[in-house]
Amino acid sequence: MRIHVTTRADLFEERKRQHVECGYRIENEQPTPVNGLCSFVAVEQSAERDTLAECVAQALQANHGFRGDW
Repeated sequence: MRIHVTTRADLFEERKRQHVECGYRIENEQPTPVNGLCSFVAVEQSAERDTLAECVAQALQANHGFRGDW
């Protein structure tokens, strides 16, 4: 599975870290902000990773559940 992730420039490294922890490999990094946003592609690395729901829950916990921080 490939996921294109777009995030605010100040959260770029944190979002990459979260995806790596969930078992994704990072590709096509665009760390230079365009209109304040950066992006990367997260590619599933193994079938033995946590479920998507668990990854989302972990990401929200790390972010305290506030979408406004994205």
